[in-house]
Amino acid sequence: MGEVAETKPEIATAVFRLLAGGSPEPLPRHRHGLSRDDIQEAQRVRITAAAIELFAADGYATTSVLTIAKRAGVSSKTFYELYASKEDLFLDAYQAVGVVVREPGLNVPNGGSLRVEPGEIQDYASRILAVIGTAPAAARVFFLEAIGAGQLVRIRRNEAIHEFVDAIAPAMRDLRSRTDPALPPLTDQMCHLVVAAGIELITEYLADHEPPTLPELAPRVAELVRVIIIPNYRG
Repeated sequence: MGEVAETKPEIATAVFRLLAGGSPEPLPRHRHGLSRDDIQEAQRVRITAAAIELFAADGYATTSVLTIAKRAGVSSKTFYELYASKEDLFLDAYQAVGVVVREPGLNVPNGGSLRVEPGEIQDYASRILAVIGTAPAAARVFFLEAIGAGQLVRIRRNEAIHEFVDAIAPAMRDLRSRTDPALPPLTDQMCHLVVAAGIELITEYLADHEPPTLPELAPRVAELVRVIIIPNYRG
């Protein structure tokens, strides 16, 4: 009870579908053939999506468990069967967003690796930004609200940043080595700098822009990547 399981990609995708305006799967009220795990997954999707919307609209601090449960169409008892606390839920929600953001290009089929050409950097950045902007509430929560949501959430945020760095670092190193072999290899710190600076650009942008317009930021993100990873590229 209360221990957050690793978020499955299908759960994360279902959460984003709800946030983008989709309809939730109906929860069974009578005899049915669903397993307990199936029911809990459906409840988890509803609760996570409801929480993200409420955190974005009203703020993390002022949103109560009762309000989240009511918005999700479940009881408080059901909430506490899945989560130990509101903070526990936030951590799960953050994990779900991380899964979805990594999906558009970081997970390459057939055991391959991500390969980005210099001229494709802006298109790749635009694709990631478009995914983030698909669910405006999630974008606001995870780039703006998370910073003030408590120590455990801030720790999870840092972990999520490191996970993204680990996922994309091989592609950044490959891009540098192919484009300008004379440059020294990228260090872990330089890879982290690229991602952290990109996150700060997104956070700053969202302070006075709507999330669906995030792809407009792609040229600045691409410039950041080029300046640090392939500074001599003039293509």
